[in-house]
Amino acid sequence: MRRLAWLVFGLVAATACGAGSQPPPVTFTQYQLTCCAEADIDHAWQPGTTVELHWIVMANTVTTVNPSHKAVSTAQLLGPFSDVDTLKHATAGQYVVQGSIVAIDDRVPPATPPVSVFILPADLPAGYYQLNIHTDLGDGTSLGSGSIVQVRTP
Repeated sequence: MRRLAWLVFGLVAATACGAGSQPPPVTFTQYQLTCCAEADIDHAWQPGTTVELHWIVMANTVTTVNPSHKAVSTAQLLGPFSDVDTLKHATAGQYVVQGSIVAIDDRVPPATPPVSVFILPADLPAGYYQLNIHTDLGDGTSLGSGSIVQVRTP
């Protein structure tokens, strides 16, 4: 009985002193960009035109802070490929078209959703293109995604 009393006393003392309990982590709201409005990519793009990608702003709750508070997003078009299956197995494209770069402060939601602009060359060949999206979060962390875009002459 005496051993049981000391065991109970030890557990109560450890709990009262905070052993095993830690304060909950501090959370922050971080704003990120994801690409892009579906209407921007679900139609054929035409050579010689300007195409806009409208970024979607997303809020995430995180427990770590990006020390630079900068997020830089880029979009790049790679191709052409004759069909989607060939695109999915390719490692590079003959043409690379760089979209404009978008940078945000991840602590503040942009007043208006950012837009990346592609100026498509007039001689851009028709075909399927990989739209690569890359976001550098400034702390050595990056995110990437992709979509498929078709370029077609009128």
